[in-house]
Amino acid sequence: MLSLSNVFPQEVTPLDSLFNQDSLTLGQRLLLTPIKTWQHFSYESSALNCQFEKSCSNFMVTAILEKGVLPGMVIGTDRIVRCNSAARHYHVQLPNARIQYDGRLVDPLAWVRDPKPGKNPLLATSLSIVPGLGRAYAGHPVDGLFSFILVAGFAYNTYNHNQAENPIMTGINASFMTLFWLADFYGAYRTAKMTPPKNIQP
Repeated sequence: MLSLSNVFPQEVTPLDSLFNQDSLTLGQRLLLTPIKTWQHFSYESSALNCQFEKSCSNFMVTAILEKGVLPGMVIGTDRIVRCNSAARHYHVQLPNARIQYDGRLVDPLAWVRDPKPGKNPLLATSLSIVPGLGRAYAGHPVDGLFSFILVAGFAYNTYNHNQAENPIMTGINASFMTLFWLADFYGAYRTAKMTPPKNIQP
């Protein structure tokens, strides 16, 4: 299985090395090109260093390659939502939380589920019919707020472009709204499954 784990040492960015491999399909190259473009921009500025290991862009790529296009995009989008000002606070509360030597939060694709989670995963997922509510119930209200703002923002843009009879922008914004909403359902379930009972300290 192709992943980013076997493409280092990197040439300029991890995706530069990955694109030199013949195993990528044309569809994968088209899908990953925007991420490659972002890495060329973000790797030039230390202000854009990701607080996670793997970085959000590498996490998205790995998720797409290992889980498939749609599941990978949903998983990667959830990571983008979680990469906010509260990420470190939430991370250190997890059982067996790991922090890399350079301070980055170790957040692997294959996350560890708490065998007896402190929150009901199905309830958290159901509450996500209102974007962000499931994450808030699962104990991550800041993630929930970011998720709500993103879904609501794209929904608002979708409505406005539809009223203006602009089908292309309507479709683009509706796609992003749907993607962030699906990521919210996934993120609420994931957060609830990883939340330890209150009487258990990380």
